[in-house]
Amino acid sequence: MSGQGEAMDRLADQVREALNTADLDALAELLDPAVRWGPPGHPVPPGRSRAEALARYRRGRDIGARARVTETLVAGDKILVGLKVTNPARVAARAGAGEASRWQVLTVGGDGRITAITAFPDREQAEIYAGLAPPRPAPPDAIQWAAPPYRLADNRIGLRLPGPDDAAVLHEYATRDGGLDGGWVPLPEDATLADCQAVVGDWLAGWRNERSFHGPVLIIAALGEQALAGVVGLTDRGGRAAELSYGVAPERRGRGYAARAARLAAQWLLDEHHADLVELRIAPANIPSQRTALAAGFTPTGAVLTAAKGITCDDLRFVRQRPTRPG
Repeated sequence: MSGQGEAMDRLADQVREALNTADLDALAELLDPAVRWGPPGHPVPPGRSRAEALARYRRGRDIGARARVTETLVAGDKILVGLKVTNPARVAARAGAGEASRWQVLTVGGDGRITAITAFPDREQAEIYAGLAPPRPAPPDAIQWAAPPYRLADNRIGLRLPGPDDAAVLHEYATRDGGLDGGWVPLPEDATLADCQAVVGDWLAGWRNERSFHGPVLIIAALGEQALAGVVGLTDRGGRAAELSYGVAPERRGRGYAARAARLAAQWLLDEHHADLVELRIAPANIPSQRTALAAGFTPTGAVLTAAKGITCDDLRFVRQRPTRPG
């Protein structure tokens, strides 16, 4: 075994001991000061420092959650860690009562410290990320995203592809008091210009059908303007179904932009045969967004369990479908 392999095995043993004993001081010694923590491919992960990573572990420990390491596998500069997590604070079965299986892939830097912690609810996904298994082939009916061949607009708004200039606009919102209220774009309150550029780059990767965390996004702009006023996200739900999500900048709300944008995007997806069905998934408590869905011509179809980006939740589903032609 090479010296590097032995060092990785020792680090895996140290990780196992620190997690099994909930020893945060020992864990701190293993983490790079700028360690990143989040789901795979996130352009701006929620944890971006050793202090934030330790705070996350500490919050879990303080409410009685415990992690038991079930396996560690070393692959190059990565360590796959299997965990059984017990969280007595969660009592509902769907919220994860009892013991839940989780996986993390730790990326190790040249100095032997962990530079990234990537979380997975699924072992196969963790194996693929760690290089222990080949990537899954794309399903045969996967949507191949392509820019609209014509202008998407009505008499109030237009939709366009993102561009490099949008990063500066997003950063201006991030630096403004209340500019990101409502989480209308996937950025933290302290987002830097580099963070905003990373998000725009991720959106554009989605349009190139490359690996993208958020997927392709259309920019909402007031008619006759180029300035970003909101966003419409596109997600392939499989089975020829596309999901839309939308967000509007705080000072542009109350003008019907979201409903108009959802209607335009859905009509384009159906007309161009990118999808046979377009859906919205909305939290039951989000009454304004449900009204927006109805205003955009979507029909409620009941509840659905949404699992995406490491989060599982109950949503209400609204759909629009291409009309079927009579026999």
